[in-house]
Amino acid sequence: MSVRRRLARYLRPYLGRFAWACLAMIAVSAFNGMAILLLKPIVDEVFIAKDLRMLALAVAGVPLLVALKAVASYVQNYLMSWIGQRVSQQIREDLFRHLHLLPLEYYSGLRGADVLSRVTGDLTLAQNALTTLPVYLIRDSMTVVFLVGSLFKLDWRLALLAVFGSPLSLAALYVLSRKMRDASRQSQIAVDRLHHRFQESVQGMMTVKAFNYEEGATEKFREENESFFQPMMRYLRATALMNPLLELGASVMVAAVIWFGGGEVILGRMTPGAFFAFMGALLVAYAPIKNLARINAEGQRAWASAERLFQILEEKPAVPRKRMPDFQRLLSGVRLEGAGFRYPGARGWALRGLDLDIPKGARTAIVGPSGCGKTTIAKILLRLHDPSEGRLTFDGADAREFDASSIRARIGLVSSDAALFNDTVFQNLALGRKVVTLSEVERAARAVGAEEFIAALPEGYQTTLGDWGFSLSSGQRQKLAIARMLLKDPEIVVLDEATAHLDEPARADILSVLRTALAGRTVVTIAHDLASVAPADKIYVLSAGGLAESGTHAELMASRGLYRRLFELQSAARDSGEAS
Repeated sequence: MSVRRRLARYLRPYLGRFAWACLAMIAVSAFNGMAILLLKPIVDEVFIAKDLRMLALAVAGVPLLVALKAVASYVQNYLMSWIGQRVSQQIREDLFRHLHLLPLEYYSGLRGADVLSRVTGDLTLAQNALTTLPVYLIRDSMTVVFLVGSLFKLDWRLALLAVFGSPLSLAALYVLSRKMRDASRQSQIAVDRLHHRFQESVQGMMTVKAFNYEEGATEKFREENESFFQPMMRYLRATALMNPLLELGASVMVAAVIWFGGGEVILGRMTPGAFFAFMGALLVAYAPIKNLARINAEGQRAWASAERLFQILEEKPAVPRKRMPDFQRLLSGVRLEGAGFRYPGARGWALRGLDLDIPKGARTAIVGPSGCGKTTIAKILLRLHDPSEGRLTFDGADAREFDASSIRARIGLVSSDAALFNDTVFQNLALGRKVVTLSEVERAARAVGAEEFIAALPEGYQTTLGDWGFSLSSGQRQKLAIARMLLKDPEIVVLDEATAHLDEPARADILSVLRTALAGRTVVTIAHDLASVAPADKIYVLSAGGLAESGTHAELMASRGLYRRLFELQSAARDSGEAS
């Protein structure tokens, strides 16, 4: 869908208000034209003919005209501001909703700073354009129309001279407009890169300082900043050329009007009032024409911003075209059959030809070296990705035959990154639940031993945790993540490196909590630490995206394969650490 059609769709619900705003703009334009026409009788009748009655009418009429124009101006500005805010609000909500509907693959190759740049900077430009550009475009265009009409009423010959003298300037403005839009688009892409540099440096400041990389990071930013300077200067050069071109064209036109009009006044074929009114109309018309040139420059940037915003809305969501049936409950188990997956743009396969069997109620572990595809399996089980080849089945039925959200409703996830949001403890635990009581939340917190540190918080369960919950320790955040999963009461639990960033005491505490809380559930443990998965009913060992071996801990240790080598290496490293 084109940008024009999308904007029209957003404006459609407010066509009534927009029509009233347009009427107000036309009224403002008409008052501008009337003011010029009043200049002729004022000069001729008051200053030349010395008519006192006309003087009284002018004194009474001018304030009334200005008052009516002020009312119309207020109405146009208020209504267009209201429409601009409403449309921007709707676009913002649509973008946020759409970003949550997009498949996870969309984010794998997209920098977060790029998305943030579009939904903040680009949306701000588009919002300002929606609020102000229609006012200038319609009001000033109509003002020019009314003033041109006044010119023809005053003297059609001079009016023709003025009208036919403008196309050259307009042609130059058209060429500059195309250059501005291209330069604006390139500068906004450069701004995305700048935002990315800011974001990665702020988030990775500890690493930057630990490796004395401040100078290197600054140099990288300087390069990106320079790449922004060049297209921005092309845009500003085009903008700077507009006013001189307009002024040059206007000066030639005014000089011609003075030459021919002055001659007409000297010959008595034109009154001084008509001449001064004509000159006044020309001078008054310069301001709206200049505004139109300026909003053209702003409009090019806003149009490029709207294109970038709507590019996100054009991305296909991960919602099937038809509503799929809900997955009700697990009866026998989950299987991966010949499953393979390759990330968008990647040359190699993350997984290939993988067969896994996860019986209901069993404790299944998936282990292997870093980069072997363990976390990819977690994403496939949650249907954040679908296999590129092969299939995922629930009780023998292809997972694609069920609604993805209904599958996720039956699966609980605890990952190494216990993502907490800038909300209360209660809301973080009740995440995704439409109706939940405080007693249910307290029961889940009590089950993981979190009630003590929650009670110590300033407002207990109503304490706001701040960004990412960094006011808590790693162990506390992980306990809240487990409590949140338990509150969901899932049939299947996926533990993806759930204790990876914890020290030994905290890891032992969390593992003890998990053993008690997950008894009787279908548990899939994805871990790098092999000692933590030794009690599993079956362990699958991955290597380079494929299955290397499988069995119980005792069977794998007896087979002297990859699992045993990894286990012995970890044991030796642990013993060495304890000895030191």
